[in-house]
Amino acid sequence: MNVPLFIGLRFSTAHRGSSFLSFITRVSMIGLMLGVMALIVVVSVMNGFDSQLKYRILGAIPHVIVSADNVDNGVMGQEKSMPVDQLEQLMDMGDGARSSAFLGRKGIVIKGRDNRIIAVHGILPNEEKYASVIPENMKLGQIDLLKAGSNNIILGQGMVSQLGVWPGDKITLIIPTATASGQLISPKLATVALVGTFELQSELDYSLALIHLHDLMNIVKTEHHDTRLTLNNIFSVSDYQTALAPLKVADWTQEYGDFFETVKMEKIMMFMLLTLIVMIAAFNTVSGLSMMVKDKKGEIAVLRTMGLSRGQVMQVFVVQGSIIGISGTLLGMLLGIPLAYHVTEVVGFIEDMMGGRMLAGTYFDRVPTDVRLLDTLVIVLVSFAISILATLYPAYRATKLEPAEVLRSE
Repeated sequence: MNVPLFIGLRFSTAHRGSSFLSFITRVSMIGLMLGVMALIVVVSVMNGFDSQLKYRILGAIPHVIVSADNVDNGVMGQEKSMPVDQLEQLMDMGDGARSSAFLGRKGIVIKGRDNRIIAVHGILPNEEKYASVIPENMKLGQIDLLKAGSNNIILGQGMVSQLGVWPGDKITLIIPTATASGQLISPKLATVALVGTFELQSELDYSLALIHLHDLMNIVKTEHHDTRLTLNNIFSVSDYQTALAPLKVADWTQEYGDFFETVKMEKIMMFMLLTLIVMIAAFNTVSGLSMMVKDKKGEIAVLRTMGLSRGQVMQVFVVQGSIIGISGTLLGMLLGIPLAYHVTEVVGFIEDMMGGRMLAGTYFDRVPTDVRLLDTLVIVLVSFAISILATLYPAYRATKLEPAEVLRSE
């Protein structure tokens, strides 16, 4: 066996009755364990919220919208509606993006004295199941009930509750539309029938309505529609902006980009704050090893006289600190991963014990979790690196002991 490794293992398992030194070692290990466990659980919960928000919001809105309007490039007489095959050639990015006909407008729904501002999406029902997650989150009715010429509408469950309507009720829809000159706004009115509701458990339940594309085109008096792109990688929108130039293109980042950047920043900040727990445990490791160096200075002096080099002395204490780091990190991982997978049940149990809800007032009815291998690997490596760095100073101090002076005082 390697000599520094053998001696480091001996020093780790034998403290010659020093109970306080053993206590410091255990505290360091437990601190690392709790830090790693907390990091894995909290990062997994943050990933869960992030994934759910992306599913509930970005899964229901267009990722990229290619406008039917002319691009301001001085070319007159250009087609206002680009053929789908030409568009697919332009957006051939190799990630399986899908295109569908789409028209979006802002509007107001009125029922009695109640009114709400909403976003109205004109869609084709047979294409919607490939373009959004709304068809699989229908609460009442089916997406196929949106038929051309029927003036049917589908609202979010939250909006329906606020308006106090039920499938079959008539609702007034007002869509402000600019005149041909663009200087005036002319409201377009239509009476629509509620035929279904969806529930995404997000703000879209209170601000989104679906109507058949042809019905919306008839209401706003237009013969042209936009083209919606649904991307597999929602963060590749900038590539599509470049590939589709000079077409007039809008994407989801213009409305929700800041929101998801905030969620990402919160995850990073939580990771940094919880890493402080690991660093505190590392300081305990520094204290413990410094005391170990002082306690073992006689043994170190004897080993130096027997031929152990300064570098090998340093390796002895690096091995000892590594044992603490590896043990604490592995224990934290072994406890943190199962807890992260079952954090929903754990939180539910705590809520039952306390008689309240931690997520009261939010769109979520339970704590989501998403354990990712890469994040777990980063946490383990960072924790292990911090624990190794904490061993360097005490190990360096051990190399500065002079055998003659130590043995003279022994």
